[in-house]
Amino acid sequence: MAPEHDDDASVLRRQDARQKQAHAVLDLLQPMQRWERFGEPRLCGAMSYDLLAASDIDIEIFGDLRVDAGFSLVSAWARDPAVHKVLFINAVNEPDAGLGWELHYMLEEVSWAVQMWLLPVGYAGPRSADLVAPMRAALCPGTRSRILRIKEGLLARKTEYRSIDVYRAVLDHGVNDVEEYDQWCGSYSSTGLINWRPAPRR
Repeated sequence: MAPEHDDDASVLRRQDARQKQAHAVLDLLQPMQRWERFGEPRLCGAMSYDLLAASDIDIEIFGDLRVDAGFSLVSAWARDPAVHKVLFINAVNEPDAGLGWELHYMLEEVSWAVQMWLLPVGYAGPRSADLVAPMRAALCPGTRSRILRIKEGLLARKTEYRSIDVYRAVLDHGVNDVEEYDQWCGSYSSTGLINWRPAPRR
């Protein structure tokens, strides 16, 4: 749980510590390298923006939709005693239009969810991978710490949230804290796939 009162530097240091652990998970599992046999893997989501609050890693892979591809990798990972859960999602006929695998990997008593979506090469989106560059261009230390503080606050009270809504609230509407975010959600929260891009930092 995040402290009730801390400065921006403390919030960013916690994020940096999570990044270090997330990179250790990637080094141990090697998903980016292993998926290269089947397509183009792209790191996306909170880790790619330096906005890690929850222990989640997101990867999109653009290639042929082959169920056997993902299972050939997962079958090897599942032998690792640190992998304590494996999930498969077939969303080919849904808006996501892809195949998903999720590993839960225990590292230093923290369970990391590694979510991997195999999508068609010509997938029109919205693609999380395409949001990485605009997000990094829009963020500054101040907005990054505000986003992290809101996400930490929501996690501390076990409130489900969509990260993209937190990003929209802070970057588009200047929301500063959890209370303001709660009010913002009354008018602007989203469901389903959303094609959103932040404006570049001025």
